[in-house]
Amino acid sequence: LFETVKESLGPYALSPLILEFIRFTLKNRYEGVILVDPEGRIAFMDKPSEKFFGLPRGGAKGKHISELVPGTNLHKVARTGVPEIGQVQEVKGHKKIVTRLPIIRNGEIIGAVGKVMFHDLQEIEKLRNKVRRLQSQIEQFRKSLELNLSAQYTFDNIIGISAKIEKAKKIAMRAAVTDENILLIGESGTGKELFAHAIHNFSLRAKGPFVKVNCAAIPFELAESELFGYEKGAFTGARIGGKKGKFKLAEGGTIFLDEVGSLPLSLQAKLLRVLQDKEIQPLGSNRSERVDFRLIAATNTKLDDLVQRGTFRADLYYRLSVIPLEIPPLRERKEDIVFLAEKFLENINERMKTNVIGFSTEVIESLLKYHWPGNVRELINVIEQAVLNAHPKKIIDLENLPTNILGTNESLADIQSNSLKKVISMTEKQAIENALKISKGNKARAAKLLGIHRASLYIKLKKYNIT
Repeated sequence: LFETVKESLGPYALSPLILEFIRFTLKNRYEGVILVDPEGRIAFMDKPSEKFFGLPRGGAKGKHISELVPGTNLHKVARTGVPEIGQVQEVKGHKKIVTRLPIIRNGEIIGAVGKVMFHDLQEIEKLRNKVRRLQSQIEQFRKSLELNLSAQYTFDNIIGISAKIEKAKKIAMRAAVTDENILLIGESGTGKELFAHAIHNFSLRAKGPFVKVNCAAIPFELAESELFGYEKGAFTGARIGGKKGKFKLAEGGTIFLDEVGSLPLSLQAKLLRVLQDKEIQPLGSNRSERVDFRLIAATNTKLDDLVQRGTFRADLYYRLSVIPLEIPPLRERKEDIVFLAEKFLENINERMKTNVIGFSTEVIESLLKYHWPGNVRELINVIEQAVLNAHPKKIIDLENLPTNILGTNESLADIQSNSLKKVISMTEKQAIENALKISKGNKARAAKLLGIHRASLYIKLKKYNIT
């Protein structure tokens, strides 16, 4: 026996650790071991297995394996020499994972060993389900990453019937099919990011990534590594394998730099070189990498003013504004206010499961008088608050509007005055004329743009003497 063990160990000397391993193998409480001869009779069964079968020590010796485990193939493996690995076997009413291996000596099959995992198959199934959940989470993370690197909106999502918004969309569409840098100029809340998404999706790079960067939100000390990436060991706390920068992530697609005016001067110089050479140099690297991207930048401040103050580089400003696109504030396209309010009301009702169907005349007049410093974003917020305040009523009244909207207006009596009704009429007439212009005189399409029935449009055409 000693010689056999010695031969099996080869260059590994018999040590207390190896002896303990042999003892552990024969008394392993996690995995049972059963040896059978070529006839399938049990030659050895470890103590945990005997306990599992309710046998005294040595009580299994000489029994045929099928007496204890009906349906087993262990005796067949002892005859054929064909191993069976990771099979499901019912043992005493419990499904177990078993492995059956032939024992061969000098080319002759002298028996077989069966190894049984004492864990129920249900526990294995739990483990499998856990793995599936982890795989599902990884897939969701992957999809989320893809979503974060893709543009979600098109020009169809930019709605309005005013001539100014239609003009902005037309310029944007013409600019989209070029590969030039675009500078979106507009106040906060006018929809600059919406335009950036739409331009990317309308461009030849639509199938490439769309990478958004809020320049104002990047900490000063991390700005360079975020934009251009870094190599392994570039600084304390750097990822082991380095990190791709936003420009590299935008390879083949579009990078959108929002609030570009907030970039520090030191970074503006590096950004200028990237735009000129289409090359980046990751932090900690001594080599440059070519990058293929299209840049869209956005600002809510006048960059030429920043140039005059010395806080923004003139050469970078000219490089960014190859195609400048001004997005008009909401107060300059009053005919869109009611149109947008009604569209937002539909969406909010659907999202909040409410059923508020419209606005009182006084509310419409109040919305038209307000100057909307927060633009479309503020309008959405106001409608959301008004719906919550009005529910379960069907109509939004003045009392449901936020106080800041009413605070800018004159008295209720003034709101109800004839002069304001005249303002409403003028705005409505202008909206109808714009809708007819956009639809090229198609009254059915104009009515759809206005969100009213065709019969109502004909009544208003007669009222305002529009031909």
